[in-house]
Amino acid sequence: MEQTNTLRKSRRVATDCRLEFIGEDEVDGVAEMLDVSFTGCMARSEHVMPPGFRLRLSLFLTDGLEWPVRVDEAVVRWARGGEVGIEFVVMRPPQLHRIQQFVIKHRPVS
Repeated sequence: MEQTNTLRKSRRVATDCRLEFIGEDEVDGVAEMLDVSFTGCMARSEHVMPPGFRLRLSLFLTDGLEWPVRVDEAVVRWARGGEVGIEFVVMRPPQLHRIQQFVIKHRPVS
């Protein structure tokens, strides 16, 4: 059994939001965000993003606001097939607050 559940830092909620990223060497692309928490997210993308890959994110949450949440720095922690686990490293407080409000209003992933 995988240990990811025991290592989780915060509550996750399922989502099907769009995520745009700009990575190292100006690699950019789009992914589908599968779940999100205060500290990171899981996403599916056709782009190869190996563990340790650093990126900036725009998260298009389905919270009624048209502009995305910006994550100034994030890092890929694991990659499996087309799915990746991304940790949010640097984010401005208003951006974090918006993610927190989104997570609080949705049902957690079991």
